[in-house]
Amino acid sequence: MKKIISILPVCVISILIFSFEKAVNNNQTINPHLGDISFVNKFGHQPNKKTDENLRIKTHLEYVETRLRKKDISHLPGELKEKRLQLLNLLHKYSQAGVFPRNYDYKERRKPCFIDKDKRICAVGYLIEKTAGRQTAENINNKHKYDELSAMNDKTVQSWIKHSGLTREECAMIQPMYGPTPVYSYNHISTSYGISSSLLGGINLSLNAIQIAKGKGGKAISKIGLITGAGQVVLGITNFSKNAPSTWNGNTRNESQRILSMLNISIGTSTMLLSGWYLIAKKKAKNKITTWNIYSYPDRNKMVVGLNLTRKF
Repeated sequence: MKKIISILPVCVISILIFSFEKAVNNNQTINPHLGDISFVNKFGHQPNKKTDENLRIKTHLEYVETRLRKKDISHLPGELKEKRLQLLNLLHKYSQAGVFPRNYDYKERRKPCFIDKDKRICAVGYLIEKTAGRQTAENINNKHKYDELSAMNDKTVQSWIKHSGLTREECAMIQPMYGPTPVYSYNHISTSYGISSSLLGGINLSLNAIQIAKGKGGKAISKIGLITGAGQVVLGITNFSKNAPSTWNGNTRNESQRILSMLNISIGTSTMLLSGWYLIAKKKAKNKITTWNIYSYPDRNKMVVGLNLTRKF
């Protein structure tokens, strides 16, 4: 049991570090039908998780626009040809403006987003907004915010496509998949947080070492360990760095403070568990005491020896 308890802090810290270092897969394709052919065609290599998101979106939209303009549409009626040309001109204007929605809700995969929480609209949504009105786009967003256009079973969408001069497949080609909102990290630990973490961490590690070395903890030491361990856990939780909106299309996170908080929580938790275990173990040992005594007493003019055995449970 002593060995198990002694490696507990190491296990807790290892699990936290492993979880912290787990990479988020952000290298998914920009479009489920075309993949990243647009980026490869322009730059000669695949994008990766460090590639600027706006660049990927803009490159994709420009590629699709060029491809659709080159397509033979001689079979279309004149009215649909004009409508198609109008939409492609709008698509060009949209891609050059560079105002694209963000994927705020899916942290590990790319998803389409019709209109995000900041009211930024996707490419197909923009085409619908400019030809059928913003309210129509809002209504579609209420039902299909994160849906792929090819999976939208919606009469409004179907009717719009029918009169757009574009096919359903072409509209699905236009629709980008947006990556998780990036998190930009920085490093800063305040003097007060650094000092308080060092003091509590030093005290708790010392208490743990004393208890493990002795194989038991004194009642006073164990009680102190419970208090200081709880204090370090609270310190870590209250100072845990959460993501906060930034001014450059993402979120910010204080990486150093986040790591220090996880260490505070793990060391504090291990100290509480260790101290609590020794308090319980000592109580059980104290309650289960066996005593014995040999005594004599006279019985009919002779001395008789007796044995008294007492066991406390």
